[in-house]
Amino acid sequence: MVTRLGILLILALLLLPGQATATASVSPWEWTDVPRVVAIGDLHGSSDKLVRLLRGCELVDAELRWVGGSDHLVVAGDFVDRGPADREIMELLRRLERESVAAGGRLHVLLGNHEVMNLLRDTRKVHPRSYDDFAAEETAAERRAAWAQFSRAGVATRNLHDMGAEFHRRFPRGFFARQRLFDKEGEYGGWLRRLPAIVKVNGVVYVHGGLTDSIAELGLDGVNRGLHQALAEHLEARALLEHEGVANVTMGIVELRAAAEEVLERPVGVGGVRQAARTFLETADAPLLGGQGPLWYRGNSLEDERIERRMLERSLELMDAKAMVVAHSYTGGNRITSRFHGRLYRLDHGILESNRPLALVVEHDDTLVLDADTGWKMRPQRELPPGGISARPSLEIVDHSLESFLSSGEVIESRDLGRGSTRPRLLQIRRNGHTRRGIFKTVGSTPAEGPVVDRYQHEVAAYRLDRMIRLGMVPVTVLRTVDDEQGSLQYWVEEAIDQETAATYDLSLGAEAAIEAQLARSAVFDALIGNHHRRPTDVLSPVKGETVYLIDHSKAFSVAPELPASPGGRLAVAPELAAAPGELERGRLVVTLGELLSERQLDALLARRDRILEQASADAATVVASD
Repeated sequence: MVTRLGILLILALLLLPGQATATASVSPWEWTDVPRVVAIGDLHGSSDKLVRLLRGCELVDAELRWVGGSDHLVVAGDFVDRGPADREIMELLRRLERESVAAGGRLHVLLGNHEVMNLLRDTRKVHPRSYDDFAAEETAAERRAAWAQFSRAGVATRNLHDMGAEFHRRFPRGFFARQRLFDKEGEYGGWLRRLPAIVKVNGVVYVHGGLTDSIAELGLDGVNRGLHQALAEHLEARALLEHEGVANVTMGIVELRAAAEEVLERPVGVGGVRQAARTFLETADAPLLGGQGPLWYRGNSLEDERIERRMLERSLELMDAKAMVVAHSYTGGNRITSRFHGRLYRLDHGILESNRPLALVVEHDDTLVLDADTGWKMRPQRELPPGGISARPSLEIVDHSLESFLSSGEVIESRDLGRGSTRPRLLQIRRNGHTRRGIFKTVGSTPAEGPVVDRYQHEVAAYRLDRMIRLGMVPVTVLRTVDDEQGSLQYWVEEAIDQETAATYDLSLGAEAAIEAQLARSAVFDALIGNHHRRPTDVLSPVKGETVYLIDHSKAFSVAPELPASPGGRLAVAPELAAAPGELERGRLVVTLGELLSERQLDALLARRDRILEQASADAATVVASD
């Protein structure tokens, strides 16, 4: 039997924000069987664009009343700041939330980083004209009280005239009314802090910034409830600090943090105030509110797919989702785009400055971009895999300088790529104010005695041998110890794409003749180092360039003297390359590679060298005979 208390609890759950109608799944943040989903993002106080989008998507009528029926609309955060009409947008969204539910549909308003910035009193991006909409609600007493707090804080160092000018500059009329309404129990603050950060509709996750796998592990409920809890604790702590006179309404987030830190630095203090200060700082830095949290993370949108693919796939797996839709990171043009073969869609097309408001529309398993003004539909523009993040643009730099950089630079970040048997890590290296990235491998340590052995030493040996024969195709690679583990560190070629991905995207890696000539040279190199495992993903070329780079040689340097099978059946040894292996005599190889390869490996390398030279000599003789 369901008790009266049980009934009340059920009713309370039904009233939670985001709780669904008949289309709800087990989670209060998930819906299935929705016929049509529309997603827009980063409105940034541009109410006119919102109206054009709503009308163009046939979600509202001429009076801006919901006519979308059972459709779901996702507003993916950042509807405040930068533009002047954030209050107008919030009023319209709050009303449409109610109307959409009554019609059997749903408006999902998601938190973005800018909404949370306002809750935390980071008002740096508030448009000056936004305060005008709040000026009528700001009382003279409210403003006098704020001035008293402001002047007391600086009276010892500044004259009142200068302080008064600064006060009116920093706090235009309407500032304190807006701040009050954004407070924890304010009209807008109370609404914002109950909004979700993430929802899932028809198996697609919608979130403002993006997801790391550590955040995705929390699930829909864990992310939303955890973020709500962090916000609630933070705002409660701030209220207590204000009540005790530690903080006041003229303090922004930076000043509030300094005040809380000062409390903790005191040798003694009231326990409640110290705990409030500690809670204030801890929640401000909570993972769900930080740079790797769902409101700020940009890796899904901007990182190279070679690096980010595992992160995205793991995050979707943990969320049991087939795709993700994000905003937050500008696509670089008036376009909505896709990445990772349609597993990620990006909404932020700079709508505030654009005169072409776009929406993502998912209907009948078809995902299209709708131009709200013309009604035209198009496919999301597919982005190239390299993305928009690089530790440093790819620049020409001499080998010995890059070797020194990789060998002695400070490791400031390490990330497990989780691809392949070598379990490589992507390191970010800083030296003299410059930053570059490299792949660190620690696989294997014992000398190679079998036909195929994975060893990091082979990566360094391949680079050194490449330079010995003047090939210039293996990125700079050095021996390096990181966290007491020795391994190989290879320069990460930025803005590059591998052969397999190029084929998938139907791209050409530069001029065909130039690429083919380099691939023929790479086949000779693979024969020399006994590399039987060259895959299309191991051949890179910058998107803007015609240079071929060869990576992943941990399984090279077989102890078998036979040449690996050539793709064409026979090696095409160019004359200039034929001369290079002839310079590889044993003494020189021992000096350069002796610390990396075993005697058997060196013997096999020399045997393969001889076979290559024999073939090159035979080919040259054939050419002479034919002439």
